[in-house]
Amino acid sequence: MRLSKRLKKIASYVEHDAIVYDVGCDHALLSCFLIKEGIAKKVYAGDNKEGPLKAAKANIKAQGLEDKVIPILADGLKKAPYDVDTVIIAGMGFNTLKMVLEDTDIKRFKRFIVQINHQVSDLRAYISDHNYKILEEGVIYDGFYYEIIVFDTTEGRRLSDLEISYGPILLKRKDEVFIDHLNDRKGKLLKILENHDDPKIKEEISTIDSIIK
Repeated sequence: MRLSKRLKKIASYVEHDAIVYDVGCDHALLSCFLIKEGIAKKVYAGDNKEGPLKAAKANIKAQGLEDKVIPILADGLKKAPYDVDTVIIAGMGFNTLKMVLEDTDIKRFKRFIVQINHQVSDLRAYISDHNYKILEEGVIYDGFYYEIIVFDTTEGRRLSDLEISYGPILLKRKDEVFIDHLNDRKGKLLKILENHDDPKIKEEISTIDSIIK
């Protein structure tokens, strides 16, 4: 089954035999992949729109996975079945994600795998403010740099400003894709500096340089 680099990276954080709720499943490509690859035990593919869910059902049927991938018409986590232990939320904005997380008691879930397109530092600040714990982080380039955060609701610690901006685990690991991501960010900031002499941007560039060194 063909899957984007982004979705494959997300799938890599799902524990073996997990029971997954894929929020905003779209065409259920990730949901089906998790079963076909023997990663998850069961996946609930949730979407709040009839159109994508219809496409998801067709894809599930075509893969012959009706007994393992269960489509659900639902908004957020409110209808998440009680056997779910892992929640995947990918492709949302931070504000939408925040509403989803605050719309139910998320402490009943074991693990969250989250990829938002913007405001990743706001997500880390939210996790820090709620004393949740970041378990893993990753960056993948798939036409755009995507950051993925895995967390749970067990007691974490307060993150520093630097960790909120760049990720506590990413800063420790400093792998090649993360460094490429930082260099890409630095390049964009340098272009902004060509037209705007902004001390905050200069400070961020200096911070990026220090992380890379």
